Amino acid sequence: MSDNIKKMDYAEADQMIKILNEACNQLRETVGEVESIAGVLEGGALLGKAGDAFANGIRKQLVGSINRLIDGLDDGAKYVAMEKEDMMAAEQKSAKLF
Repeated sequence: MSDNIKKMDYAEADQMIKILNEACNQLRETVGEVESIAGVLEGGALLGKAGDAFANGIRKQLVGSINRLIDGLDDGAKYVAMEKEDMMAAEQKSAKLF
């Protein structure tokens, strides 16, 4: 019977939310740095079609991929927070039954 009891370690859930949010912030900083690199390339560090292609690749593919990763991590943090709130509400509701 006790095998069916679901429990959550709230401190670990909070830690996971914090880690996911920190990862999002670090990736946002990375996007800024990558955009700076693309700007340097466009400014003449790598001239011609190769430079343009490299800068466009950075902006379209790399930044796009990083932004999708940020979105996924942000969704993960929101999901953990939602599950934590749901579990706390369920525990409070069941505690009132006893």
